[in-house]
Formats: sequence, structure tokens, C-alpha cells
Amino acid sequence: MKSQRNWPSARTVGSFVLVGGFGVFGLVSAVLAGGAEAVDLEVYRAGGTALLEGRDLYDLPVRQDFYFTYPPFAALLFTPLSLVSGETARILVVLVNTALVVFVVARTCRTLGTMETRLFTLVVITVSGASFGLESVSSNFTDGQINLLLVALVLADLTARTDHPARGVGVGLAAGLKLTPLVFVAYLIATRRYQQAAVASACAGGTVIVSFLLTPTAAADYWLRGVFADFGRIFVDPASRHNQSLRGLLLKNGVPQDVALWLWPVLAAAVGIATLTLAARAARRGEPLLGVSLCGLCAAAVSPWSWGHHWVWLVPFGVFLVWVAGQPRRRALWLPTMVLVVSSVPALLTLADPMEDGAVPAVADGPLAFVLANLYVLIFLTALVAAAVDFRAEREPSGPLGRGERKVDGTPAASAGCRCDAGRSVIASRAGQNPAYSPTGLPPHPSPAAACPQHAHGCGALLRRALFHLRGRLPACSDHR
Repeated sequence: MKSQRNWPSARTVGSFVLVGGFGVFGLVSAVLAGGAEAVDLEVYRAGGTALLEGRDLYDLPVRQDFYFTYPPFAALLFTPLSLVSGETARILVVLVNTALVVFVVARTCRTLGTMETRLFTLVVITVSGASFGLESVSSNFTDGQINLLLVALVLADLTARTDHPARGVGVGLAAGLKLTPLVFVAYLIATRRYQQAAVASACAGGTVIVSFLLTPTAAADYWLRGVFADFGRIFVDPASRHNQSLRGLLLKNGVPQDVALWLWPVLAAAVGIATLTLAARAARRGEPLLGVSLCGLCAAAVSPWSWGHHWVWLVPFGVFLVWVAGQPRRRALWLPTMVLVVSSVPALLTLADPMEDGAVPAVADGPLAFVLANLYVLIFLTALVAAAVDFRAEREPSGPLGRGERKVDGTPAASAGCRCDAGRSVIASRAGQNPAYSPTGLPPHPSPAAACPQHAHGCGALLRRALFHLRGRLPACSDHR
């Protein structure tokens, strides 16, 4: 008698095709980026060369008509890149950025709860590959930018599971490389993590001291002679269509420069206060990833000039949106933001903002042109509105994932305190290894509901339940027998 062969189901095959497709897309995108011109990388290398040769770092352009705009501490870190060929530097940066994308996605998924190793790997591959489709990510590769490094430093610091005395160092180093991560010092203060805020401030101050010790002339130019506040060094025309910030939104849409000069700081301050308020509340509700992502997006929004690659915080924020998409009662609220994030692909953005000099936008007028030309700022503003409305809604007490657990149909689950063996064993084992363990980085919650695949929602939850069913290992939970 012939034995029957168990063929994989269509759902399983489709899942692996999806994962493989996005994984290949990400790899191909990374390989192609290795052949790009990487203009910003060449500016970094030129800055490092200027320091090594004892030339002035800020008075004159370091490469063609490009000025060096970063703190002198960043130039010190760029010096090794100037010692290798341009091609070698491009390959190194592509490899490092690829690893950073995977790290950021993996770290982000971990903050949303635990999942089995196989599912975790599939989710990380899929999301990492899909991230290359975003203009904010792809431009970091083609331009040779360091924004992914900044995101990784901040995420590693703020989403760590233990209160190590060194927490805050990542934020401080990021602020030493670029000024915009200083917003996370304010975030630490808003969330009452004063020790970490002090460590971050001390670390950032330490980078300034190192700069004065090793490059006194460049440090004096940058910090004492006001180079850090010279916005014209980034781009001559602040009203350029390339400016993806609140200031750019005002100037691109007819606000006179003298009015924008005082209106932009007022709006930036108001938006900054609103962001910190919502971020602090997100942390209290057990969703620190949302709070950190909002602060990262805010840094790009309030900056006097932001390129598309400055909005790379859409990667962790996008993972949060995928997680929210698995929660029916929140999905509709965040849907407009999801649509805008998915729309931030190069093919659409270039319709209103072609990067070539002298190119005429294909979509120059009308509502569509306004949306595409200001897409990143609109993503941020809709995210603020969605978060504010979301927090006002009445919710059940938070579980380990930061929300009261709900059934697939959106009704409150019968057991916010699910007592299935899977949930109890995961939380107990984690707590035994580390009493301070919490999936969100906040004080642990006694409910193990997040570990139950039937109670879990969000990023990969449906696939997780499908895998448990297919493998016949659905945990014995009294609520789901």
C-alpha cells in the first residue's frame, strides 16, 4: 500500500513565497545600491580626509560644492572611511546598513512581545525586505547615509529590557553624530527616566569635549562660531521641493519667508510638546515603541531641513502599524497613516519631487501634488492625531503587549488573564532568568496572555496561530478548547 505524501497547504506555500519574495527584493536592492554614486558617503570621506590633512572642515566645501554639516565628532568617526577606496567604502556601508535594517526590525519586533524562533525569523526577513521599498530606506543606501545607525543606537538604548547603568549612552552617541537625536533626551525626561537622560546628556557632552581635544579649530567653528545653526549649508533654497519638514511645508505652499521665520518655530514647539506628551503616555500604556517612533519622526519634522532619508524612523513605526493592523478595533483608526506610509515609495514621490536638477514634476498642482510633496510631514501629523484619538478611547487594562487582549472579532477576550500553559511557562521562565523582564521594557505585568497564540494579536499573530494549527501544537488553553 502506497503511503500518502503530505503536501504543504496553499497557505504555507504562499507564506514562504511571500517571505522569499521580500527577502530576495531586499538583497537585490542592497546589491544594486553598492553601485550607486553615494554622494553623502563621499562627503563623509572628504570630511575625514580634511581632518587627516589638517585642512579647515567648515569654511570651504569639502567636496565639489558640498559643505560638511555634521559635528566634528562625526568627522572623527568618518576618518577610517577616507583611508580606503570609494568602492570599498560603498560596499562596507551597504553591508553595514543591511545589517542595521535587520537589527532595527528584529529589535522592534522584540519590543512587541515574544514569538517562536521560526516565526520571528520569517517576520524579520519579510519586513526587512519590504523596508527596502520605502524611499526613506532606499535613499539611505543609494546616498550612503548614516541615519540607520542613529536609529539602531537609539532603539538599542531605549528598548533594552534591563535598567543597566549604561542606558543612555546610545542616545548620547547618536546626538554626538547628529543633533536631531537630542529629542530623545527630552523623551527620557518626559518618561521620568532621569538617570538615563543624565547619562545621555553626559555622553553627548563627552563627544563635544573629545572634539575640542582632538580637533580644536573645527570644534570652535562648529560650536562657538555658530556653524551648527547655519541652515544654508544644507541646501541653498529652504523653499525647495526637497525639504520634507514643517518649515519646508510652509515655504513650499506660499507662506512668505518673513512669516515662516517666526511661524515655523512656534509650530515646531507646539508639535514637539504634543509629541512628547503622547510619547510619554504611550510609554505608560505599555507601548514604548510608538512613543520612540513618534519622537524619531518628530525630529525630522521640526528640523529646519529634512531629506527623505531622514525619515527612516518609518521602519520601526511601520512595524508598529503592522502590529496594530492585527487589532480590529484600532485598525480603522490607524488606516490613513498606514496608507500614507505604504505610499512613500520612490515611484510615487518622484511624481511631485524628482531628484534630478531642473526636472519638472509630473504632478505639479492639485491635492495629489500637495500630498505627495509633503507626504512625510502628513504621515507624522496623521500619526499624532491617530495616537491622540487612540489614547482617548476607553480600553481594558493593559496586558504584556500594552493593550487589553481582544478576540479576533474585536470583542474583549474572556481572559485578559489567560492561564494557558504556554503563557504561564513563557512569562515564568523569563521572569526566573531576569526578575526585571518585561516584553515592553516597562515593569512586568502578571498576565501571560501575550504568550498564548490564540490571545495574541498584531505583528505576525495570525501567521503564528496558523503555524500552531498546522503543526498540531496549539497550547491547551481553556478559553479556546
